[in-house]
Amino acid sequence: MPKKDYLKEYLISHRAAFLVVLFFGILYSSISLVNHYNFRTYAWDLGINNNAIYDYAHFRWNDCMLLQPQFKNVLGDHLTLLPILVSPLYWIFGSYTMLIFQIISILFGGYGIYVYFLSESNDKKFSLIAMIFFFSIWGIYSALAFDYHDNVVAAMLVPWFIYYFKQNNIRLTFLFFVLICISKENMALWMIFIALGLMVNDYKSSHLVKRALLFTFFAAVYFVVAIKFIIPILSGDNRGYLHFNYNAIGNNISDAIINIITKPKYVFSLLFENGVSDQSLFGIKSELHYVVLLSGGIFLILRPQYLIMLIPIYAQKLLNDDFAKWGINYQYSIEFVPILALASFSYINQAFKNYKTVASVILLFITMLITAITLDSRVSKWFDPEQYRFYQKQHYVSDVNVNEINKALAIIPSSASVSASSRLVPHLSFRDYIYQFPVVENAEYIVILDTDKVYPLSAEELQKQIKELKDSKAWELIYNQ
Repeated sequence: MPKKDYLKEYLISHRAAFLVVLFFGILYSSISLVNHYNFRTYAWDLGINNNAIYDYAHFRWNDCMLLQPQFKNVLGDHLTLLPILVSPLYWIFGSYTMLIFQIISILFGGYGIYVYFLSESNDKKFSLIAMIFFFSIWGIYSALAFDYHDNVVAAMLVPWFIYYFKQNNIRLTFLFFVLICISKENMALWMIFIALGLMVNDYKSSHLVKRALLFTFFAAVYFVVAIKFIIPILSGDNRGYLHFNYNAIGNNISDAIINIITKPKYVFSLLFENGVSDQSLFGIKSELHYVVLLSGGIFLILRPQYLIMLIPIYAQKLLNDDFAKWGINYQYSIEFVPILALASFSYINQAFKNYKTVASVILLFITMLITAITLDSRVSKWFDPEQYRFYQKQHYVSDVNVNEINKALAIIPSSASVSASSRLVPHLSFRDYIYQFPVVENAEYIVILDTDKVYPLSAEELQKQIKELKDSKAWELIYNQ
C-alpha cells in the first residue's frame, strides 16, 4: 500500500484517538498559552528557557543572567539539552515556543499510552479510555499552569520508551532513552529505576532482563558523570552540583546514602511527616498521597514493578527541604502521570478481562473528579487559581492591562539590555542581556510591573526601589501608565 494511502487508512482507523488528542490540545492551550498571553509566566523558568533558546538559535552557549550569581553556561545549573534541539522554532513561535513544545510533548505522551495499550489489549475502546485517563491526571494541569519545564517533556517520552522496549525495537528504545536522559540530569536517575522496574516486569524474559540491566548501567553512568563532572565544569567557579537540597537526610549525597541505609525508619517517616515544625505545612504530603491513591495509585501496590519506577520521584519530592516540591503544585508531580496510567491499565487489562471497560471507566471518573477537586482548592502552598481554572472567566481576564503593557514593551529596542519584572521577562528574553529586577547590572532599560505579584521583592521593597529610580538622575522616566 502506498504511504499516502496507508496514512489515510491509519488516520481513519484511529480517528477517535486523534479527536481526543485535538480536544485536549485545545484545552491545554487554553491553560498554558492563555497564561502567557495574560502575563502569568515568569522569569523562572520560562524566561530562562526563552533566553537560552535565543542564544542556541544564534549558535552560542547561554550565559544565564537571570540566575544570580550568573552562570557562565546555563547548563551548569541543570544539564538540559532538549532546548538546543527546539531552539530553531523560536524564529516561528517566538516567546510561545517552549510552551507549544511542552503541549505537543504531552499530547505525544498520551498518544503513546494509546499505542502501548492497543498493542497489549488489541482493544481500541480500552486504549482510548487509557489515553483519556492519562490526559485527565492532575499532574498535567499543575505543570501546564506554571511555565515550561524539561522534566515534563521527559515524562512524556517514557510511554514510548517502554512501548519500544516491549516491542524489541532496540534502535527506537535507545533513542527515547537518550532523549529522556539528556532532557535533565535527574531524569537519568529516574531511568535507573524505570529500567529496574522493567527487569521485574519482564523477569521471565532473559534477553529483556539483560537489556534493562544495560539501560540501568548506562543511566547510572550518565547521571554520575553529569552531576560530578559535566555540570561543575560548565558552572564555573567550582560551584559543584547545586541541587542537593536534602538536609533532613544528610549534607551531601554520601551522607544521604549512609542515612538511608542506617536510619530507614526515620527516612521512611519523612515520606509522610514534615521534617520541620511549621504547622502551616501540615497536610501537604498527605494531600499528595491521597491524590495519587485515588488517581490509580492503588494499582502501584498491585503492580509493584511500577512502584519501583517511582522510588526516586517520591524521594526527590518528599525528602526535599523545599515544601513547594512536596505537594501537587507545579511540574513536580508530572512523573506520576505515565506511571499511574501504565500501572492502572496494565492491571485492569490482565485482571478484569470481561469487565475491563467498566473498571477503566470507573477509574477514569474518579480521576477526573479528583482533578476537578484539586483545580478548585488544594492544601499545597502558592496555589494560584487563576492560572489553573480554564473553565472560569477569571482565567481569561488578566489582572493587568495586556494591550497597554505590549505598547510599553514595543518601545524597547530589540538589541537593548533590559532589567524587568519577573512576569515581563519571558516576553523580553530574546536579547543578549536580560535581568530579573531588582538586578540591573548593565541594563539600558528597566521595565517594572507594579502589581501584587512582585517576586522576588515584597510590595514595600518594590515601592522603595521605584522611588529611588524616579529620584535618581541616572535614569529617565519614559513611560508610566
